[in-house]
Amino acid sequence: MLKNSYSFVSSFYKLLNVKFYHNFFKNNLLKGLTFTADDETSKLLNNYEILFKPIENGFTLISKSDPKFESISFAQELKLNFYFKVNNPNFINITDIPYTNSQKLFFKNNQDYSNEKLHSSFFVDQSNIFPSEGEGITGQILLTINSKNQFFGNGNTSIKKNELNYSIHFNTRQIKFRYNFIPNKNNVQDFDSYYITNEQNSIKLREYKTRTLANGSSVYYILIDEKILASEKYKNKLYLKREDDFLTYFSIFLPFPKPMNISYDEKEKLFINDVFVNI
Repeated sequence: MLKNSYSFVSSFYKLLNVKFYHNFFKNNLLKGLTFTADDETSKLLNNYEILFKPIENGFTLISKSDPKFESISFAQELKLNFYFKVNNPNFINITDIPYTNSQKLFFKNNQDYSNEKLHSSFFVDQSNIFPSEGEGITGQILLTINSKNQFFGNGNTSIKKNELNYSIHFNTRQIKFRYNFIPNKNNVQDFDSYYITNEQNSIKLREYKTRTLANGSSVYYILIDEKILASEKYKNKLYLKREDDFLTYFSIFLPFPKPMNISYDEKEKLFINDVFVNI
């Protein structure tokens, strides 16, 4: 019996991807960015029938497969200019960049024939960052493609077009945890008997001090000496316990720090992630 066979040819192909990464997040993806193209870029995209499509951690450009784009009239270098805004309210807290909410990030490609990071260092650094008069973290991405007519205007409809993958990588901050204990005077008579320990009870941290919060509250606090990388998820669980007679058992699970509570401490000269606990 004769069988029918069909072949399908897509009328579009992926031209390039720009993806953002951040190692604070468990999946390493930086989401929640918004993108726009300048007027000249929008005209070029329309003329070349290139579709702009946001993805979860960046954007992609999809080109129409049409013989007319192989014409010599389409043979030219294309400069594409995109702007973006970072909408994550904790971005400054978790990212190893200057601690200011008014800055502009700039990225561009060096070539358009293979995959590439859009910054020279392993992570985004000071060379990619410029002061901004506006509030918020904004950025610009300048891409130069088709420098050798490898996508458009080469006169060869059979040439293979390899998609480009550009990436931007942010590093998380180094921080220390600070546990702040807000005492209920009816319950806390002597804080000397309290200590922080882990699940195995293999440590006892009790080098506490006192400080006054911005709201005027007086707290006991313990600054964990170890520096770690800020993360969306932490593994090590800590507890506040109290040494007392054997008939009494006191243990409070200490919540994991939240990124909204990361700030630069001028006195300690480092970034601290505060945790506040009522006892």
